[in-house]
Amino acid sequence: MEQQNQTLLQVNNLSVDFKVDRKHSLHAVRSISFEVKRGETLGIVGESGCGKSVTCMSILRLNPERRTLYPTGEILFEGKDLLKMSPRQLSAIRGNDISMVFQEPMTALNPLFTIGDQLMEALRVHNPHMEKAEAYEQCLKAVENVKIPNPERIMKTYPFTLSGGMRQRVMIAMAMVTKPQLLICDEPTTALDVTIQAQVLDLMNQLKHEVGTSIIFITHDLGVISEMADRVIIMYGGRICEEAPVDELFSHPLHPYTRGLIDSHPSPDYTGDRLKVIPGSVPTLQGMPSGCPFNNRCPYAAADCGDVFPAFETAQPGHCLACYHWKEEK
Repeated sequence: MEQQNQTLLQVNNLSVDFKVDRKHSLHAVRSISFEVKRGETLGIVGESGCGKSVTCMSILRLNPERRTLYPTGEILFEGKDLLKMSPRQLSAIRGNDISMVFQEPMTALNPLFTIGDQLMEALRVHNPHMEKAEAYEQCLKAVENVKIPNPERIMKTYPFTLSGGMRQRVMIAMAMVTKPQLLICDEPTTALDVTIQAQVLDLMNQLKHEVGTSIIFITHDLGVISEMADRVIIMYGGRICEEAPVDELFSHPLHPYTRGLIDSHPSPDYTGDRLKVIPGSVPTLQGMPSGCPFNNRCPYAAADCGDVFPAFETAQPGHCLACYHWKEEK
């Protein structure tokens, strides 16, 4: 329990812009703050284009360096600001203390090298004095841990000979082989069928409990979040609009966008003819409305919603949201 109360990662007032030309830039993420405690899973949910992947790519500074600006904010990992680190300092953390599992493993794995070569490279780059035999044994164990049958054979195969589910398990093994303190998962189960998805989620939860790794899990699937997360952040238009423990969020959603997401998700006992939908579509970065970015789709929007983004209010301990009229709506 003591470990659970320790903050591993703290993001404070982070904004991310992408340069269009010398004079113009697009605001992808605006003034967001959150933290990840040791041993917990933080879920980040939102529609495509809401800024969730940009946020997490910013943690490891994987956004294109020449086109990315960080006008405000800091990203503190164990108290050290990742945005102020040199490339060499950051390289020591990437893949070692913080690992990432991407959405499409085929583009993340090199088709010209065997699975074993790529796993061993991920391990030995951070342990240059490790003997090759020892590195092989650790990588073999990592493949066994992700429940891939016949790991010795898999170590000698190439990525294109494996199924999507197998490749994703290899990516998890590669991310976990260094036993990172933080694992960032960017929609890792989107391309998988339901059965394989369930197996991968169970595997990640098992590894989390065995190794004690914290996880940031990015997805648009509320069902996945209900299985994986301890706390959930809801993002829209580059902003955080609600944050709460996972059970509290699903039982008492307060922000109109959160309620719209949950209402549009079918439940096992659903018997209606049509699901509820959120009217309109997600605005582009060029056409983002002022004030609350959801105000042009919100059924409760008033004039003040288009002026200034609302400040965060605490509905109850651990449950916060940014909305001018949530008390009226409730």
